[in-house]
Amino acid sequence: MALEDAVVLFEVLQSTETVEVALDRYAARRRPRASWVQEQSRIAAKAWVLPPAVRNAALRERGDQLLRDRYHPLIPMP
Repeated sequence: MALEDAVVLFEVLQSTETVEVALDRYAARRRPRASWVQEQSRIAAKAWVLPPAVRNAALRERGDQLLRDRYHPLIPMP
């Protein structure tokens, strides 16, 4: 996230006249991504508190698909 933040901040600072406007644009661009990451973290945390037998059975059955679904937004589309 820190590297993503740095890239976006650099882009907005280059393309705007004032730091104030740049920071507003930066916040607007980063908010959706930060919210998505927080939500993914909440979902993952809920899974880790399940009883191990339940969690492990679910991961064996659907683990690959769950991983693909969770990280799909990060995979560039051709």
